[in-house]
Amino acid sequence: MKLYIIPSGWDRELVIKTAFKTGADTICLLSATQKKDHTYSRTDSITQKVTTDIIKELSKFTTVEILEVNYIDMKDIFVKVKNYINKHKDAEIIINISTGSRLLSSTLLLVAYMNNIDVEYSVAENHNPNIMKLIENGEDYHNGFRTILRFPSIPFTFSFSAKEKSLLKRIKQNNTLSVSDFIAGAKGDAENRLRSEFHYLSKKLEKEGFLEVRNRGKIVELHLTPLGEMVFEE
Repeated sequence: MKLYIIPSGWDRELVIKTAFKTGADTICLLSATQKKDHTYSRTDSITQKVTTDIIKELSKFTTVEILEVNYIDMKDIFVKVKNYINKHKDAEIIINISTGSRLLSSTLLLVAYMNNIDVEYSVAENHNPNIMKLIENGEDYHNGFRTILRFPSIPFTFSFSAKEKSLLKRIKQNNTLSVSDFIAGAKGDAENRLRSEFHYLSKKLEKEGFLEVRNRGKIVELHLTPLGEMVFEE
């Protein structure tokens, strides 16, 4: 089952067309929890109305589920989305971060990375000309200033062993690396050791999301994933 998670936000057309394009079995719409006496209480009501409109259209061709989260509460978003993902472990899950609040998008990106889930971003044709005109005429998208929210840092770094660095460096330099390239004419015990090393390192780095292993007939080739390209700079 293909499960597609996307915030409803305020972009009806973008969400509907994205959902249709994915061909997902189930669309999980992240809508806003209605809050009382809050800065964004009115915007939450609008988001819920937009969600209703989107459901009406999407239900014509796929199953739609609703998950309500607090769009400006990182913990609430993280916990609810993580629990939802845990309930659908057997599904092929994709998360789209193009709609909703910036905080919602940021938190979804974090959840996706921590659970090795693919992330997508839908690009619209343009912005609403009425909103663009307001900004050009000196209006702001938001009004005034209320407060600053601070969120916890996450104490983790990407670290590689010397052998992993050497392997990744060779792939980055040549865009790909095969077993024959890796063993480079070694013979006997040296060849066997290098073959074992190649397969061990490739499986480990593939599992961690840094490498993609491709099979061309009997030839195995290694390529950096987008994550591998971003984090490996040597």
